[in-house]
Amino acid sequence: MKFADILPQRSYNMTEERANHVISKFGYKYPDQIDIEEICAYYKIKIKPSPQPDLAYSVCTGFRRGFIFIPHGVDYVNFKQLAGEEFGHLYLHTISQLQTTKSLLAWQERQAKNFSAYLYMPMQMLKEVVISYDQPVDISMLADEFLVSEEFVYYRLSLIFPEKADALARSKGGFGYIKWLE
Repeated sequence: MKFADILPQRSYNMTEERANHVISKFGYKYPDQIDIEEICAYYKIKIKPSPQPDLAYSVCTGFRRGFIFIPHGVDYVNFKQLAGEEFGHLYLHTISQLQTTKSLLAWQERQAKNFSAYLYMPMQMLKEVVISYDQPVDISMLADEFLVSEEFVYYRLSLIFPEKADALARSKGGFGYIKWLE
């Protein structure tokens, strides 16, 4: 059984649709093929080391153009996640975050984070995750499969399920997600 079999009914999501549009330009079939540097190069977005040691940010230089600044020395998974979120800002937003209200800024941050989640864990690839009878698919397995952090997987699944999902499982009686008791 595949993950597609346990998905709840979903409504249209414009941010997800835009992330899927970006992915479709490259013909990626597997999660490990998704390359943010290739995507940025296509859109003429340059990734540079941040002059601030703990700050990732982007600077727009035109419609879907600009620079992404990532702290030097971050590991690949964090680099990928930070660059994906900053790419989301450049791809989706045209207003400077310095010239906006706090509520609009919060909305932009959430939208960019959602875009990054849809970009790195697209539904068409999630649907292909196989769930066997004897072994639930836990968060760490999904993180390894999609080359993202466990926190990132939790966030992506929160965009699908109404509660925190710690694993995906099936049994003879059905299938669904598991929330570990603490």
